[in-house]
Amino acid sequence: MNFKAQAVSGVKWTTLSTLIITLLQFIQLFIIARLLDPEDFGLMAIIMVVIGFAQAFQDMGISSAIIQRQELSHSQLSSLYWLNLASGVVLCLIVITISPLVANFYNDPRITNLMAILSSVFILVAVGNQYRILCQKEMDFSTLEIINVSSSFAGLVVAVVSAVQGLGILALVYAMLTQAGLASLLFLWIGLYRYHKPSLVYQHSELKGFYSFGFYQVGERCINYIATNADKMLIGKLVGMNATGFYNLAWNLIIFPVSKVNPIINKVAFPIYSKIQNNTAALSRYYTFNVKALSIITIPILAFLFFFSHEIVQIVYGEGWDTTATLLPILALVGILRALGNPGGALILALGWANVGFWWNLLWALCIVAALTTALIISPTPQTAAYTLLGLSLTLGTCWHILVAKISKFNYWPIARYFLKIFAVVMTIGWLGSLIVKAVDLNSPLLRVLIGGFVCGTVYIAYLLLFEKSILNSLRRET
Repeated sequence: MNFKAQAVSGVKWTTLSTLIITLLQFIQLFIIARLLDPEDFGLMAIIMVVIGFAQAFQDMGISSAIIQRQELSHSQLSSLYWLNLASGVVLCLIVITISPLVANFYNDPRITNLMAILSSVFILVAVGNQYRILCQKEMDFSTLEIINVSSSFAGLVVAVVSAVQGLGILALVYAMLTQAGLASLLFLWIGLYRYHKPSLVYQHSELKGFYSFGFYQVGERCINYIATNADKMLIGKLVGMNATGFYNLAWNLIIFPVSKVNPIINKVAFPIYSKIQNNTAALSRYYTFNVKALSIITIPILAFLFFFSHEIVQIVYGEGWDTTATLLPILALVGILRALGNPGGALILALGWANVGFWWNLLWALCIVAALTTALIISPTPQTAAYTLLGLSLTLGTCWHILVAKISKFNYWPIARYFLKIFAVVMTIGWLGSLIVKAVDLNSPLLRVLIGGFVCGTVYIAYLLLFEKSILNSLRRET
């Protein structure tokens, strides 16, 4: 199968998986939000920040190197497998050790036991992580996505059953462990007979080339994770767990489309970029197509959240989440800016510039921590954090695109112009749609969303058919 056929197959499988997993996660949120308190969601958000930070060290940053390298020996894969497993055990012990310190920092003793239970996820993931990466490297997206869907469904069942039985925040903990454990075991089972069986060897000398690549990857992941989650950490400390819960659920609604649409492109794009990394013209065409595709898909979804925030929050979370509704429009703009910056990271990584991502994320982390700390000390509200994040995303996001353009040597102006055009069109359509819904004056939030979605969707589709035939034809050819 050639690269184009593999890419098309990958996009189709990833799209189908994303739609199913998104539906499962929506069902989980819909049910759990009515059974747990904002404080529970805030507490889980803080714990997941710590767990997620530790996960950046999970494979020593070498997973991306496995995809980026053209050739790998059995000895190298075996050594990498045992390194990954050992790092999982070490991380588990580290998280258990630091859990009392985190509990003291936030003055909440519940954190100690919850973090200790969740720490086992590192060992669970390590067991099958290499085989997950090999599936992606070989572009075996059918296996990859079937496992992802199966484990997500299992996590949903455990979460709902546990919440109904009154286990509270433990419902979220058990769901995460179930999902991670099942996925890892399935990847291990398939990988042992499809790819390789790790030998009981560890050749440190054969991994030297991986460490330099992995060092920057680990550093970039850690710093990027701090930057991405600094808002939750600082709100939890300076404002409180309730505020963190409101903020985190608003952010979850933004992450839904961003984290579901972007991987459809990026999961397939990284191995493709790596395989054509020496062909600048092909890279430019593929990257431009990716950004344009993300623009016409991601921007309208987030713009709809911007204009119909109160209705959507009422439908998804129920009553009592007004603070979340006020945060949603601000974070929707943040989501748009971040979504269009993500493809640049995969491109730079595929070109071998892992150090650039490291230093950029270090700058981003320093700026966001300093700005958020200052802003929240002056005005300790979640809205302050959201507006600060928006300002940083706009200014530093522009600098990021300039950096990507210089490294890739692409003509970036057509990409930026296309993004601005789609943004202006979509925001205009959303504004007109919201005016029509207000004029109808309906009490039901569901009816308002349905009418707004129908009006905005119809006008936007008409715009695409009339004025964006070229990108639609490109999408049709690629699929």
